Amino acid sequence: PPPHIFTPSRISDRGGGIPHDLLDKVTEYHFSTAEASAQDPRLGGPFRNLMDLSNIGQAGPMHGFGFGLPTSRAYAEYLGGSLCLQSLQGVGTDVYLRLRHIDGKAESFRI
Repeated sequence: PPPHIFTPSRISDRGGGIPHDLLDKVTEYHFSTAEASAQDPRLGGPFRNLMDLSNIGQAGPMHGFGFGLPTSRAYAEYLGGSLCLQSLQGVGTDVYLRLRHIDGKAESFRI
């Protein structure tokens, strides 16, 4: 396919969605809701235990610093694509990653 063709991918969750007033902020560096989600009783039980187990042997948690989504968006745009979020509050979030097809023929594409 020509280099302008995008390959879309969708990543979905059913984690309750992102509140509408925060949707624009989640792709800003250093913005995080980790402290609020740690207080959320819906994230207790097995999920909290799983998160605690994943942090064993580490100096601290590897989430909640506000770098994941902004960095992912930056990489997508660097590669000529995009990262878009759509959230349905109370249900979940869909993230659409579109990357230009890499065929090695486009002179403007460099890694």
